[in-house]
Amino acid sequence: MRAVTESEAPSTSHHMRLEPRGEGIAPLVFKQGAHPPFGIRWYGVTSLFGHLRGFVSRFIAAESVDSRDWMRPDSPAALLDAVAKRIDGTAGDTTKATLVERLGRPLWIDFAADTGDDRDVSLAVGVMFARDYLLPKPRQGRTATATLQPRDGDERVLPRGEILMMGGDVAYPVATAEEIHERLVLPWNEALRAAPDRSAPRALLGVPGNHDWYDGLDGFGRLFRKRVGERFIADDREKSTRLERKLRRVKGRKVGLVARQLHLDEVSSLLGVLLAIVEALRRVFTGRTAKKRRHLTLRGYEPLQEASYFALPLARGLDLFGVDRQLSQLDFRQRSFFKRRRREQPKNAVFVLSADPALAYGERNDPGAEALAAIRLSLEKNKIFFLSGDFHHYERREIGASCHVIAGGGGAFLHGTRIDAAPSGPPASAYPDAKTSRELALGAPVKLMLGRAGLLVHAAMALVANLGLFVESTYAGAPFSLRLAQAGMAVGASVALYFIAHAGLRRRPIAALSIPFGAALGLMPFIAHAVLPHVLEGGYAGKTAVVLASAIAGSFVFGLYLTVLALLGLEHQQAFTVLGHPGFKHFVRLCIHPEGRIEAFVIGKDDMLAEGPPKLVDHFEWSPNDER
Repeated sequence: MRAVTESEAPSTSHHMRLEPRGEGIAPLVFKQGAHPPFGIRWYGVTSLFGHLRGFVSRFIAAESVDSRDWMRPDSPAALLDAVAKRIDGTAGDTTKATLVERLGRPLWIDFAADTGDDRDVSLAVGVMFARDYLLPKPRQGRTATATLQPRDGDERVLPRGEILMMGGDVAYPVATAEEIHERLVLPWNEALRAAPDRSAPRALLGVPGNHDWYDGLDGFGRLFRKRVGERFIADDREKSTRLERKLRRVKGRKVGLVARQLHLDEVSSLLGVLLAIVEALRRVFTGRTAKKRRHLTLRGYEPLQEASYFALPLARGLDLFGVDRQLSQLDFRQRSFFKRRRREQPKNAVFVLSADPALAYGERNDPGAEALAAIRLSLEKNKIFFLSGDFHHYERREIGASCHVIAGGGGAFLHGTRIDAAPSGPPASAYPDAKTSRELALGAPVKLMLGRAGLLVHAAMALVANLGLFVESTYAGAPFSLRLAQAGMAVGASVALYFIAHAGLRRRPIAALSIPFGAALGLMPFIAHAVLPHVLEGGYAGKTAVVLASAIAGSFVFGLYLTVLALLGLEHQQAFTVLGHPGFKHFVRLCIHPEGRIEAFVIGKDDMLAEGPPKLVDHFEWSPNDER
């Protein structure tokens, strides 16, 4: 379908025509970002910082040290006053108990999750969400949550949301103030400065994900926590000059792509990690504290929350709950906060904003499901509109009178949707679909072997090869001991593979699959040492050749293991982590009607850095008043 240009639109020039994506075939080649900071390589040096901070944070959480204890969230009524005043200039008619009633019109909300990663992709997402759109008006009277069909010749404006809600994992690998600034604030502010309607006041709300908690919510608080006793600054342009000069030095895509292919980003990241360690030690021994940005500001969006969780009366019969599970579970204060609101309005339907879905790939996802249970809500028993990120794809499912939506396409690498059939049946909508996800996953072994995800797997296999050569030289005259050592290496590799994927959906099949692949990896050095003399001549078949061959072949076998896991529905994320895929980004534009009806428009683009407009990925309604 031809995309209508802006000049053809019957409304103002900044309204972009939004055509349905339909069942179009996804492109096979996607453009990568070419300006720093580049997307995280999750099997490379760039992820080490995140893994280390994640381990420390989980240890702290396991010791029940909870940094939410200082939080004193505003009451729902106080937050209502603040949001209404920000959007409309006054608190409105304070006799009205909900935001939509005070505004006297429908409310528009934008939702994005899993955002700051590759700088170029982040900028493109910012440009996409900062636009107003035109689309044909849907027919009225359709059943709730059914995909709506357009009516010819009747167009409708989808304005940028008056509230921006963010669903966690604001930046990667750890949402520090600096990472949020460089990977989210700078590119999005560049887009927002060029957007129409720049002066309209808007509100910012969010809940933290695990990557936000890896920084103890420090970066998250600098972006989302309400400014107290100081003037809200709408633009941080004056704080951005250093990085902007850095970006200007990298001219054109070719230079950046060559630097990326040569892994210069990994070299830079390694130096950055080492310098950060040295600086941390210096501060420890000198007693100095780290200097950080006081505030992080998205242009035009004012943060209004005092805690990492909140409740806001949205419309008649509909409350908004922003839930934070930390890295383990909801704290006592938060449970009490939501239970108190439920006692006040027990019949209200609930719009749950969460960093973790209650369902993932069609099956229970413990973090989100347990958070929902902690505030005594159930998708099956209550009327819930559940919106989350964490998994970097789009999926909508209907559960009884509830609607469950995952929309984690705000900028981070892609997690494909489920490839095999889910026990609970297919989703009502998914982006990308299972066929596209399967085609992408099949490329993981080669991409891992070529170093797209980083070189840590190659380094690990090189260490295994050196260990194998040591074992072979040590027990060359003792065949039984040699076989026993080889078996030990195979068992060790199998155990390692199991624990890499044991968080998947079915552990016994994962364990069974890890045995043959683990045996192949554990015995790889011995196989290479036996085969290479028949392939290479003379000195070329020495120890160095064995190590190189094991590193390359072992990386391919490991990638194949991850792909098989995804194809069989045993573990869905690791293969796509290898790909670091920049495509299928999206956000959700919501219209909240006075009676509590939610109309949702999922807007996305297959290749964010390619030419062409965004498309309408999904369009549906949900109402708390429907009896089903």
